[in-house]
Amino acid sequence: MLPAVALLSGLALPAAATDHAFVVDIAKADAARVEALKHGAGVHWWLELGDRLVVAGAREPLARLVDEHDRLGEVADVTPEQLALRARGCKEHGEAPGRLLARGGRWELRRLAAGEFLPKSDEDEPHAQWRAVQPNQVIARQYRLDHAVAAAPDPLVQPLVDATDADRWFADVTTLAGWDRSSYGTTSLTQARDWIGDRFAALGLTVTKPAFTFSGSGGTVTRSNVIGTWTGTTLPNEWIVVGGHYDSRNTNLSGTTNAPGAEDNATGCAGVVELARILVANRPQRSVLFMCYAGEEQGLYGSKAHVAQLQQAGDLAKIRSVVIMDMIGYSADTTLNADYETYPAFAAYMNTFAAAAATYVPALQVTTSTNAWGSDHVPYLDAAKPTVLAIESDYDVYPHYHRSTDLPANIGPNARAMGAAILKTNVAVLANEAGASDRIFADLR
Repeated sequence: MLPAVALLSGLALPAAATDHAFVVDIAKADAARVEALKHGAGVHWWLELGDRLVVAGAREPLARLVDEHDRLGEVADVTPEQLALRARGCKEHGEAPGRLLARGGRWELRRLAAGEFLPKSDEDEPHAQWRAVQPNQVIARQYRLDHAVAAAPDPLVQPLVDATDADRWFADVTTLAGWDRSSYGTTSLTQARDWIGDRFAALGLTVTKPAFTFSGSGGTVTRSNVIGTWTGTTLPNEWIVVGGHYDSRNTNLSGTTNAPGAEDNATGCAGVVELARILVANRPQRSVLFMCYAGEEQGLYGSKAHVAQLQQAGDLAKIRSVVIMDMIGYSADTTLNADYETYPAFAAYMNTFAAAAATYVPALQVTTSTNAWGSDHVPYLDAAKPTVLAIESDYDVYPHYHRSTDLPANIGPNARAMGAAILKTNVAVLANEAGASDRIFADLR
């Protein structure tokens, strides 16, 4: 969880020369066209947000540069100082200041009017985040723009990809959604925790349920993560973490009932179980910690606790890499889109997932971003561990997000295809990362 941009809170917007801006659809543009739009005649500055590009400058040359059918919006008299980036999904039940101009890479671009200010950090919304805008910045990037040709599938990896079972995964989503899994609850959350542990144990994993505490409205709350550990056959002291949170919520953050959380995040937790089934069957040479966290919705408490426990035990150095799944099942239409994000230092690791999608799941359109925020990947990133988050791109328009109606039936008809696409992408990377691809006589990376 990253801090809000405190410098802009409560400050008046400075006067500056204004520009005209177009919001441009670049979903089907190639890399040359995107560069031409960024550096065309009349362009003073730009912002790239996945499949959206904002170009600003003198109106008349911009109007000649931007095809009319690609224009999604037009804004007069704008400056970068008037703009702010808001994390998509935070404060989903409240009004946000400013006017929405574009979405991309888990961020909204909003224009603040005179007299509007960025809100201060809100303890009741731990994922809320705002950032200032710097002109000529890539907030998120379509991976395909820079990688037009995909690599050929690896015959030692393809069987693991093919082993992904969308129906089996969705059955687990349905089971988990049968419990209220608020981290403020007790009985139902414990039943879900124990069910996850039983699934891990059935695969031959060593199961632990380390406890942690956080503050609730009624005092200190004690909850547990669930870890199923595979000990690597040849490199047991090199660890991979595969995680997702198993807690849920509805519109009331502290409520303990009516929180089925099918999309958020039974999909990701069931994804951890499905990846464990596939990888363990191939006896990884590195150790793998398959884990599901509690306390994510209240402030990433489970993942923070795990990082702290690793540090206290002297095991943090053993962590080679981490992949987190949070909301992987919903797609608003049959076009499958996913966001993969990390910090700048680990962009190369993130790109291995985008490359795997291009090779093994070409129907999945991946947007990458190094502006990570707001899920269980952040504590590992802050501990300087190579970590990525995988999340479907339509979660912020999912009508049942953080509601009592987040049920398996409401994730929609594209759920199995969406979930399978992300799981296949992740297992393709993990096959090599964990040494689970039957590459017995090959050198490990």
